[in-house]
Amino acid sequence: MPPEGRAAARKKAMIDLAAALAHVVADSRPLLPRRVRLEEGRGRRLVEPIVADVDSPPWNRAMMDGFAVRSADMVDGAGESAAPMSLDVVVDLAAGDASSLEIRPGSCARIMTGAPIPVGTDAVVPIECAVEGTAGVHAGGVVRLHDPRFRAGQHVGLQGCAFRAGAEVLPAGTLLTPAAVGLAAEAGATHVVVVPRPRVAILSTGSEIVAPEALPRFGQTRNSNGPMLAAAVAALGGEPVALGTAVDRPEPLRAAVSQGLAADILLLSGGVSAGDLDLVPDTFRRCGVEKIFHKVRLKPGKPVWFGCFTRPDGGGRCLVFGLPGNPASSLVCFDLFVRPALASLLGWPQGRLSLPRRRARLGGGAKGAEDRPVYAPCRLESGDGGSLVAHPLPWTGSSDLVGLAVADAYLALPAGVRRAEAGDDVEVVMLRDDSERV
Repeated sequence: MPPEGRAAARKKAMIDLAAALAHVVADSRPLLPRRVRLEEGRGRRLVEPIVADVDSPPWNRAMMDGFAVRSADMVDGAGESAAPMSLDVVVDLAAGDASSLEIRPGSCARIMTGAPIPVGTDAVVPIECAVEGTAGVHAGGVVRLHDPRFRAGQHVGLQGCAFRAGAEVLPAGTLLTPAAVGLAAEAGATHVVVVPRPRVAILSTGSEIVAPEALPRFGQTRNSNGPMLAAAVAALGGEPVALGTAVDRPEPLRAAVSQGLAADILLLSGGVSAGDLDLVPDTFRRCGVEKIFHKVRLKPGKPVWFGCFTRPDGGGRCLVFGLPGNPASSLVCFDLFVRPALASLLGWPQGRLSLPRRRARLGGGAKGAEDRPVYAPCRLESGDGGSLVAHPLPWTGSSDLVGLAVADAYLALPAGVRRAEAGDDVEVVMLRDDSERV
């Protein structure tokens, strides 16, 4: 953001939603790639490819429990009408065993899945093909085998059939699914280079806030914002870092904010309005956070605060959001402002930073506001010709999560629309955008 743009935002007592979002996006940049342990890279996309350091399999190995045989010995035993072949069992091989013994004609090895195929053999006859009670025969005994569908080379994983040493088994850009993590480990990778999950510190403020497991006394309220924001962060692929709560006193609040500034994003809820105990803006200033804007023309969510903290000595930056304390306001501001910032840090494409917007037909009356756009919960259903119908949900305001908990979308009424009626064409902000989580 150009310096003159920042200065203009700071001077304004309140800015428009579009301008606020533009500031957030301009200050949000993808995180630099990091080398992390393989397990920590799950769900991220590779920045550097994974190159195998061994063949896979590293040797010819049995793919079934049974008997390793020479195909030439089984020629006469193939076919439904063929007589069983009698072979001397000369060695037992379990997974992890190795033997230098060469299997001679008329002999075989009892072998378990994963064990190296011994020299001289080229196929495995499943243990189920042992007849006349010989399935339990071990080294020193004779097994009788009848495999009607026998073919040379069956049930053997040939060395390098999956990949060869030096092969690029996972190219850059690959999503590290559980299967991809397993493949990377098989190829010898213990660490991977990925764009990391942004660490998002979450702090709820207010001397009246108690933990969700506590029974609130008179004047107290449970901390719903902390778990709610943590869930929202995790759903987008970020790493929530719970800082708990901070009372409305300068020093404890400053200590908690200083701790949160070590993260990539700090989300603080409460204390950003204009009351006597709304200490957050001044605390941010004392901690060296540069204010970009404070207050947006928006209902709910007007007091939202945004700024940036630059760590000394090139230690990176922290995006700082002061969200309203009322939970509905806090969630609306998360969806409108924090989500694009988090998506930017994750490297999402520009067109996917914000929740998608659609047109819909209003299914019932809805109240707007003269001075600010209103974002209210609604449910969606399919209308004629693939259109959407938006049904406003009962909602008492910025402290009410009941409607938002079952909402499909926000009904977005622009400033100046005091009331919209059933049948009106309206805009909705979709809340079920699950097509990308990386």
